[in-house]
Amino acid sequence: MTVTASPAPKQHLLGIDVLRFAAALMVLFFHFCYLITVSPHGFIGNASRQAVTFPEMTPFSHFGWVGVQIFFVISGFVIAFSGEKATPFGFLSSRVVRLGPGAWICAPLTLLATIAVGFSPAEEMYRGLRHSMAFIPWGPWIDGSYWTLGIEVAFYATVLGIISLGRFPLVRPLAMVLGAVSALFWLAVTVTDPASGLGLKLAAARGSRLVALLLVHHGIFFALGVFLWLELVKRPARANQMWIGALLVAGCVQIVADNAHGNAEFGAHHGALAPCATWLLAMAFMVWSVKANAHWHRLPGAARAAIRTAGMMTFPLYLLHQVVGGAILGALVLGGWNRWNALAATVALVLAASWLIAKHLEPALQRLTKQALMLIRAYLPGDVRRAS
Repeated sequence: MTVTASPAPKQHLLGIDVLRFAAALMVLFFHFCYLITVSPHGFIGNASRQAVTFPEMTPFSHFGWVGVQIFFVISGFVIAFSGEKATPFGFLSSRVVRLGPGAWICAPLTLLATIAVGFSPAEEMYRGLRHSMAFIPWGPWIDGSYWTLGIEVAFYATVLGIISLGRFPLVRPLAMVLGAVSALFWLAVTVTDPASGLGLKLAAARGSRLVALLLVHHGIFFALGVFLWLELVKRPARANQMWIGALLVAGCVQIVADNAHGNAEFGAHHGALAPCATWLLAMAFMVWSVKANAHWHRLPGAARAAIRTAGMMTFPLYLLHQVVGGAILGALVLGGWNRWNALAATVALVLAASWLIAKHLEPALQRLTKQALMLIRAYLPGDVRRAS
């Protein structure tokens, strides 16, 4: 993929909203059409009460998990974009306002679905609620999708650190370190004999939540997002392009390794071509959409508004679909619905709920959160307040 010079976009990046929404739909169909079939006792299988499977859809949905890798690249890009001129308090506030209200609305709804289905012990269920609403990076969580939020927050914390130092240009060496460490880790996983001493240590590191929170597992993708921002928004440079190329290769290595791990876990034999190709196409679309942002803004106003709404819907859709959607799907099938009609109705209902949250509930809670944060800022010491 060749990256060439282009002017920095001055308007909202509509193509990123499209890509974010597409990634969320990929994850949704991975859970609804693949994981529900091969992992009947996972979150969505338990939520649906093992009432339905879609084995016919596994060839078309087994690679939808790569939507998470797409999310991480988008995060690297957007955080670099928004963090460049932010103050420490401003950056922290923006992240709290962006993530907090969505989780605070969706986690209780997931709790209600969990109670209705009754698949989780009460103690674990309420611990999962607390962990999810407080963004505690270790499980249990009320829904398996929350595992990614701790990874996101860990990346935000590293960026907040360099903003607090007043050294945002360090974001480039930060991306270099994250990308190099993560790429070397996955290269080692790929070439090492799993039965060797090093192979066993790498397997333990691969399963470690602490190692994941240090961004060793997914640093490739955040770093790629930062370098795409540097190349497409800041200043094109041959060094940036070399890093982008290397990280694209490293991302494919990680995806191949994850695909093999999923095959081993579920007794499947899916090739890695589909997830790798899907991810690379998503990256090409991301580059093109940023460069063509002015063309996106020539769309009719209604189309632009719909795209922005779809981008806003992504977060509640991601948090709601697995347990809440699984509970709806199982209830419909157990109630006598044809499974395909039930799937279509469930997707429609989850999308409608995500729209309602994104358009009405989340903005209201975001305003209240902003007001609370401004009150907190007013009580900070004068020198801290000026710096923020």
